[in-house]
Amino acid sequence: MKMYFYKAVMGITFGFLSSACIAEPVFAIKATIYKLKSKITIDSKIDETLKNLQPIHQPQLLANLNKSALIEIGDGEQLTALEVKTNEQGSFYNASMKLKEKVDSDWQSITSFMPNIPNGQTVYFSRTFTDSVWVIKLTGKRYESIALGQASFK
Repeated sequence: MKMYFYKAVMGITFGFLSSACIAEPVFAIKATIYKLKSKITIDSKIDETLKNLQPIHQPQLLANLNKSALIEIGDGEQLTALEVKTNEQGSFYNASMKLKEKVDSDWQSITSFMPNIPNGQTVYFSRTFTDSVWVIKLTGKRYESIALGQASFK
């Protein structure tokens, strides 16, 4: 598989990280991506299965409440895009995964969407490649300040 890169794009500028906004609530987004050699069934034992694996990517970012945050992983031919947006209070979030592939110099995509996920709840997405399956564990949680959100990544 080709070399993958991370690209985190916020629907806002990183100006919100300035010291003037330290007390502003933020939403911490953690995506842990595992590569499996064969298909698995997503069921109640998925966490047990993933405990024995090392993640291949672990992008994390902070977003303002009610603003979209985007994580893209891929190359010039294939991309996996994860987008998260909270409501104004950060009590729930919507998550989508977009699979993009370049066909004859045009991007084609398909999207999977999960609405109204409670704050702090983990959801799973999967993407099948020719020789493997990615299982993406996505969690979003509201924090009262940037400092607390950043501390949650440790």
